[in-house]
Amino acid sequence: MANREEYLRHSALNYTIQQKKYNNKLTERLLDLAAEHLYVFNEEEFSFVTVRDRIRCFYKSYVQSSKKRGIVLGYAARKAGILTPAE
Repeated sequence: MANREEYLRHSALNYTIQQKKYNNKLTERLLDLAAEHLYVFNEEEFSFVTVRDRIRCFYKSYVQSSKKRGIVLGYAARKAGILTPAE
């Protein structure tokens, strides 16, 4: 949740190299945080890519539920003119 605003800002980039790098960095940070708290992901079930995809699904669900409540976020907000290209 602490990374939500930053993630949404990157998601507005419509999956550029910059967003891909951010997603990988965020995944690495999550795995590091989990290790600090002695939580170990079963590597047979949760590869790096699987964890990264789960993070993306978490935020995608957040965006979709916000849409249902009439709040436009991410790429859709830029397309609708709510976000400027600089944002």
